Amino acid sequence: MNANALEQEPKFTIETPKEGDETEIGKMHLQSWHESYTDPKRGVTKEVIDEFRSDTTTENGDERRRGFFREAAEHPDKILYKIVRNSKGEIVGFLHCTKGEEFNDLDAIYLLNEAKGEGVGGKLMEEFLAWSDKKKPSHLEVFSANETALGFYERYGFAKTDKAPKLYKDRLEYIEMMRPAEEQQD
Repeated sequence: MNANALEQEPKFTIETPKEGDETEIGKMHLQSWHESYTDPKRGVTKEVIDEFRSDTTTENGDERRRGFFREAAEHPDKILYKIVRNSKGEIVGFLHCTKGEEFNDLDAIYLLNEAKGEGVGGKLMEEFLAWSDKKKPSHLEVFSANETALGFYERYGFAKTDKAPKLYKDRLEYIEMMRPAEEQQD
């Protein structure tokens, strides 16, 4: 393989998960929390995160993700689930979204550090926006200390709501952000 062929090979691919990916997604999800939220100054250590997310790498977590995969396959108009693989085939990110009665919900968008700053988050957001119901606003919740994520969401038209922040496990403050509907209701 020559150097030009290597340059053309994508660093990351976005695809639909398949049964068997759930355990790797769980491990990646926990690692992304370690990379993004560890902050000893606020008392958020790796051990605290392991306690917070103890369900992420269990059989129950795997079964929940398999359920998401099935629902997304059976109802692609209601649930969107995508994974990101690096050039070695390892899962380094995922996107999970649902359409509710009131709004499109961006339930989760997580990337490992190796995929951040590579345009992958933007591609996942584009997938979400293309899939979303244009007549409904879009909603997400984000940890208020995650300034990188806040700026990212703001670039895509999300704004903080006036709802009071809430606490996750009495330790991490999170806020709600909304993006207006793109089209008027009929």
